[in-house]
Amino acid sequence: MAVGQKDRYFNSVSLLIPQVMRSLRPAAAIFLGAIFCLLTTTAVRPFDLFARHEVTAQFATPDGKPMANAEVRVFAPNDQSGKPTLTGRTDAEGKFVFAADREGFWSAEARNADYVARVMIRVGDQAEPNNRFSPFLVIGVLAILLAVAIWYRLLRARTRRAKP
Repeated sequence: MAVGQKDRYFNSVSLLIPQVMRSLRPAAAIFLGAIFCLLTTTAVRPFDLFARHEVTAQFATPDGKPMANAEVRVFAPNDQSGKPTLTGRTDAEGKFVFAADREGFWSAEARNADYVARVMIRVGDQAEPNNRFSPFLVIGVLAILLAVAIWYRLLRARTRRAKP
């Protein structure tokens, strides 16, 4: 889409929004307006609420062949229990992907019938893009908007019952 077309698209959408808002009830209009603001001000991308990093580990034998379908155990940093935080299997290329919910040195171990491969992975301490909105903030704002919408609906139901 060319720059002029993009500007024209956003101008037509911004002119359409007030017409849509007038036809909706106030609570629904507030909710849709908040969603529209969130979608237009931030980049839209999926995110895991608790995981902060996606880690990919690739395991290979000493001669360089990928360890396909190997059993993997992942251990969290500073976990003294000795129990794996996560288990799974590698893919055909020997890769295993997991979500790390905290920073530190994670260790992963892959085993197949002939070999055991271990790797230490440092997660964090790198400059990351600062997210504009925390996922908890977004969920909190949506919960408040939902509570306001329910309150408004109950208030309207009471005023309708009160009229003779």
